Amino acid sequence: MAKQIEMDVAPREVFGKKTKSLRRQGLIPGNIGGHKADSVAIQFDAKVFKRLQHENRAGSIYALNLPGKSAETVLVHHVEHNPVSGEIQHVDFSRVSMDEQVSIKVPLHFVGESPALKDTKGTLLHMDALEVQCRASDILPAIEVDLSPLKTLDDTIYARDVKLPQGFKLVGDPEESVAKVAPPKVELPAPEAAEAAAEAAPAAESESTASE
Repeated sequence: MAKQIEMDVAPREVFGKKTKSLRRQGLIPGNIGGHKADSVAIQFDAKVFKRLQHENRAGSIYALNLPGKSAETVLVHHVEHNPVSGEIQHVDFSRVSMDEQVSIKVPLHFVGESPALKDTKGTLLHMDALEVQCRASDILPAIEVDLSPLKTLDDTIYARDVKLPQGFKLVGDPEESVAKVAPPKVELPAPEAAEAAAEAAPAAESESTASE
């Protein structure tokens, strides 16, 4: 069963532009919504939330502890960031039942050795996460993708090729590229570059003389 991350939250009585005062106090404003229940305005410690986000992968299930109430089981629905500073401005949480089907992006973990990557010294181009549907209780920290089928630069692993765990269903385009190897960049060696510059110099001088 998916791990639930506990976090203490408090009711929020500050709204709109006044939430700036919360952020100055190191608090993040947020809301809990969904499941046809009333939305709950909350606030919580910014440092604690950032640490939990760093320690746990995307798609983690949170158990939000409100004083005097049962914990709310939720997923992070949306995190709003300041476009300039990048600081978290607001977080929306969606209620979730552990036995319901949810669509979620699960991080990809690449394993195995690609002959194309090894032989050509190319660059691996890949997706970071794959959107799937599964029961909330089955959410995984990551889905493994085997790179060994990438034998040449022409090979591609598509979304449909990823072996999903039992009970998981792909969401989105099955023909979307998940991983492939790009050829290495070819840089002109320094001596050859110098020769090319030397050969170009007389031509440039000749053009300059002709125009006078």
